[in-house]
Amino acid sequence: MLDINTIEQLDNIATPFYYYDMELFRNTLDHVAELAERHDIKVHYAIKANVERKLLELISAKGFGADCVSGNEVLHAHSCGFPAEKIVYAGVGKSDKEIHDALMLGIEAFNCESLQEIFVINEMAHIHGVKANVSVRINPDIDAHTHKYVTTGLYENKFGISQHEFDKLIEILQKSEHINFIGLHFHVGSQITRVEEVFGLECRRVNEIVRYFEGKGLKVNNINLGGGLGVDYDDPDGSAIADFGTWFSTIAANIERRPDQAVH
Repeated sequence: MLDINTIEQLDNIATPFYYYDMELFRNTLDHVAELAERHDIKVHYAIKANVERKLLELISAKGFGADCVSGNEVLHAHSCGFPAEKIVYAGVGKSDKEIHDALMLGIEAFNCESLQEIFVINEMAHIHGVKANVSVRINPDIDAHTHKYVTTGLYENKFGISQHEFDKLIEILQKSEHINFIGLHFHVGSQITRVEEVFGLECRRVNEIVRYFEGKGLKVNNINLGGGLGVDYDDPDGSAIADFGTWFSTIAANIERRPDQAVH
């Protein structure tokens, strides 16, 4: 919230502009970093949420990774201090140039959205004589109880690979010589306020899917759980920091993981 002195100082500044409470921002980062370490869960910031360089440099300095949905986001995140090995690249419709640039950078993983994308990345990796780290986005077919325009985890949303394609997916991954399969990626939507219900359900569904893939001979080293916590529009100042504590504890309590398995 802006005090009267700050408002007066801003009178002569041209609009539009963005005003950030940096103390609150740093407190939020510290809070999330502490929870991430306590629960041994890796955090990736969604670059699409805000691309302001000063903010991204602070986020990367905390050791967080970057979640990108375009080639330019990948390059921008790297220029803001995110190491390539902590950058994951999701999003449908990746162009050949975007895939090439990310391959040459050596990013942590491509989150592949379709069987066709795996074919393309495997071929491009072959051309350039490298192996591409790939995590596959799975559609978990669960309801995040959020607005219909920001839900991504239902079958009808057409995001990710659905259950009827699992066996074909496994066959492709096992035959793709220039793909290094590292894990599974899930995303259920944004503006999620029923945290325990939605993320608990997501974790339990993920447990089933991971067991299926490993039962078919594909070791899942990384589990990437996507979904955005909701803003409290009724009391934004009273709830200035989202309920990250419940988010982390819900995931820790419901996800099945081996000691050598990373949760993102």
